[in-house]
Amino acid sequence: MQTDRSRQFYIARLNKVLDAIRANLDQPLTLDMLAGVAGFSPFHFHRIFKTLVGETLGEYIQRARLEKAANWLAARPDQTVLEIAIGCGFTSAAIFSRAFRSRFGASPSQFRRKYSNPGKVERNGGKDSPELPVYNVGSDSPIFERRQLPMDVQVKTLPAFHVAYVRHIYGYSKGVRNPQIGEAFQKVTRWAGARDLMGPDTLVIGIPYDNPEITPNDKCRYDACVTVPESVKAEDGEIGIQDIAGGKYAICRIEVSPLEAHKIAEMVDHLYGDWLPDSGYQADDKPPLEIYYPTPDKPAGTWISMAYCLPLEPL
Repeated sequence: MQTDRSRQFYIARLNKVLDAIRANLDQPLTLDMLAGVAGFSPFHFHRIFKTLVGETLGEYIQRARLEKAANWLAARPDQTVLEIAIGCGFTSAAIFSRAFRSRFGASPSQFRRKYSNPGKVERNGGKDSPELPVYNVGSDSPIFERRQLPMDVQVKTLPAFHVAYVRHIYGYSKGVRNPQIGEAFQKVTRWAGARDLMGPDTLVIGIPYDNPEITPNDKCRYDACVTVPESVKAEDGEIGIQDIAGGKYAICRIEVSPLEAHKIAEMVDHLYGDWLPDSGYQADDKPPLEIYYPTPDKPAGTWISMAYCLPLEPL
């Protein structure tokens, strides 16, 4: 039991660091600064981070910057390569281009041209993602090929949410239901239920931080959340507390069986690749949300009812 509490203490501090990195990728991120966020000495923090995350702090920051840049290259055609490089924490376009080619096997410009040219550009090393990875449009069809899927998209302004969460940092794959993420939801709902925080207005929300066609599948991060009253404060342990920013979202509702979880990925591809280009919006630089709904008319675990919420900003 003491070992579990100790590990939860470390996880709580690690989560603060991961949040700080994500929020400041355009800024210098030093070992001393991030060790201070975690409350550890720099010498020990570097080793702790590598053990828990599976890569060094420098490797993690570099990968996060490059993957953010890849998503921006796909979603922000109005921005130059230099603007994207600076916005993702690189000091020059040349440094960015070398790092990008090393990671993806193509220059930033080649990667961007992928979206107007259905020809493939070979990736370097293959790793976990197919060729030039594109969550937005699907890996097998060019961006301008429309796939008419039954889908109703509504643009709504969502409020901010105050949530308790369990963070899963050990990966997920596109269109595949992950039992470990299911366990994370069970942990956070049990925690909230034991404190009488679960009620008829409680929302169950997932936050997929990473694009599994750009980020290696075993490194994708996901927060399993439930909404809680504003009076609930953060505590050291596996259960964290955070605020999800409100704003304008494109919202798509889907109901499928667990065996048809791949249809969720198809819906998301259609949302990004077909609906978004004609919408007058672009994707905001926030993670999407997955809001899950109860299915009282069906046996537990036999149905997934969710709304996928894509954050938006004007073009």
